[in-house]
Amino acid sequence: MRIDAEAWGRARDWKHGDPRPDRAAGALLGAAAAACMVGAPAAMAAGLRRPDGRGDGAARLGWLITTALTGVDDPHVAASAVGPGPERAWVSALSRTVAEGAVPPPGPAARGAAATAWRAVADTPAPRSDPARGAFACSQLVEAVRAAHAAGGDEAAMHAGALAGARWGASGVPLRVQRQLSETVAPRRLVTDALVAARGSDTDAWPQCATLSRAAHDPGHEAFAVAHPYDPGVLLCNLEYVRTCTDAEAVVSLCRMGGEDLPPHLPGRDVVEVWLTDSPGANPNLHFVLDEAARAVAALRAEGKRVLLHCAACQSRTPAVAAHYAALACGAEVLDALRGVIRAVGGHLNNAELARAAAALNGVALEDPAATLFPDGMPEVTRTSWG
Repeated sequence: MRIDAEAWGRARDWKHGDPRPDRAAGALLGAAAAACMVGAPAAMAAGLRRPDGRGDGAARLGWLITTALTGVDDPHVAASAVGPGPERAWVSALSRTVAEGAVPPPGPAARGAAATAWRAVADTPAPRSDPARGAFACSQLVEAVRAAHAAGGDEAAMHAGALAGARWGASGVPLRVQRQLSETVAPRRLVTDALVAARGSDTDAWPQCATLSRAAHDPGHEAFAVAHPYDPGVLLCNLEYVRTCTDAEAVVSLCRMGGEDLPPHLPGRDVVEVWLTDSPGANPNLHFVLDEAARAVAALRAEGKRVLLHCAACQSRTPAVAAHYAALACGAEVLDALRGVIRAVGGHLNNAELARAAAALNGVALEDPAATLFPDGMPEVTRTSWG
């Protein structure tokens, strides 16, 4: 697909923390994940990476999604590339959902997979969030896919996955489904395809870049790793350690990674990339994402694998997920786990909402993490702090 210079110029306006990349990635990833959720043939998920406006099935759906993503700034322009009918309206709705974060109401009743999916996504209620009880609003994505499948089969389910994925973002797609999907098509490839369609191509920027390592430019960013205080089979580490590790059995990444940053010897199912931003207010599905990441670690450990759990510096995101994992799978009290892990990795609470979310998942209100966890003062940060 050709991306013109004007489109890429607009893409430069997508600043850090902008929710649209998450939503754009969610559209294509959600469609593929939906195929796994409903047990559709594997070829349907893979077909999304071969978009064809003259084709049918998954190839046509892939074309509809990428067409919608090129028109996030102007949904009417994107829709004009599609012939009249339910598909044109659906493409416009998908563009608007990525841009605005809400699914527009469907128009008059129409037939076909696109119309059936749109109605299912619009009509399926989102559950009330209650992190301590494992209830998350973004679980609506799975329920909408199931409703569309019941009403219209596999293609309707995939259309619904795209639209609900655009609403909730890639961060709202369950990691267990992404692991299943990786046996057919790598979730990372779908994320890349989606962002290139929406923002344009830039091989020096994530997710297309080769590496996000800072070690070459800052000697303070050296490889770091320490055993999880509650489970020595989980190694808490930074990006630099993952890049140099040759005996990893599984990796759960909580930060962006370049294409060459992940261990090449691991099968896709054992590499879990989590959409989690280390900025306050930047994670619309924060509790869900932390819970999914901790459960991914637990699932990999149950398979007997030694797991590398990491973020950029192993100081902010990693302690939050590691503490929730300790409470979830190791019988730890979450506040004790937060204290122990932060001390073990030389972490900090610069983004205190991560610790609050980990505590909330375990039914604990943590209004002032620093004062509660470290009343005598925060431990000294002994390594370069950057995420």
